[in-house]
Amino acid sequence: MEKLKVVLDWFPNTNHTGYLLAKKRGMFEAEGLDVEISGKVHGAMHIGDADFICGPEISMLDCMERGEGMTCVAVMTQKCDSGIVSLKEAGITRPRELEGKRLTHWSPAWFHKAVGRVVEVDGGDYSKVKLINMDVGDIVSTLGEVADATWVYENWENQVLIEAGKEINYFNLGDIDPIFDFCAPAMAASKATLEKKPEAVRKFLHVLDMAYREVAADPDGTVLEVKDMMPEGSSDSLLIRSQRHLAPILLDEAGRWGRIRPERWDRMADYMLSVGVISHRHPDEYTNGYFD
Repeated sequence: MEKLKVVLDWFPNTNHTGYLLAKKRGMFEAEGLDVEISGKVHGAMHIGDADFICGPEISMLDCMERGEGMTCVAVMTQKCDSGIVSLKEAGITRPRELEGKRLTHWSPAWFHKAVGRVVEVDGGDYSKVKLINMDVGDIVSTLGEVADATWVYENWENQVLIEAGKEINYFNLGDIDPIFDFCAPAMAASKATLEKKPEAVRKFLHVLDMAYREVAADPDGTVLEVKDMMPEGSSDSLLIRSQRHLAPILLDEAGRWGRIRPERWDRMADYMLSVGVISHRHPDEYTNGYFD
């Protein structure tokens, strides 16, 4: 069995149902793969000894800039499902209304270049946003207490807030500026893994492609099948609502999972270059070459 280590971008949630389904059904093992999946909150990405790591394109570009050898090999949704969420009482319905409000942020410089652009495109002044540096693990206890707004994935944090009876406002960043329909969440492989285990990478992606097609076709059944691998206390209604939200954006027009559209990647990468977050583009930032 070929051993592979996967680090998720957060604790396991409905973005990762395909991974969990493949693990539970023995789909990896059927291809001769022994896959270890772990998840943790990481605002700053670091691949370490993992073969694969999940996260947003921007974090991957930041890693490459720091000299970490990785290449993006799959995107998990065909639309970037991320944006800014807040409680309705905060009155934040668009980016410029973040002025004077408390916004959580991660340490990397790209965060401010990204959100700052969205605020300014909307006619706001990013310098007037009150920034709070933290990784948000519990969105319910954060909003209204520690902060007013947080950058989230709509499929999970929004659904957790709704499940908790909260009224929320949310705007998708890609709806404000097409640059923000970038590759997130996505998955990168280490350069060492690509060089030493290319066939294992192909088999791994083949299994995920099959698993996510199952998830897209049967969101209710598949997510409940892996409920025991999701965060403790996740209700059936939360999981089903979340997976139904994701189902339409998991596959491309040809019904395939994971393929990276160059325009999605290049828009954000070129922007990160233009604002100095990265010093140059790499020829192997991403590839679709390990799919069948």
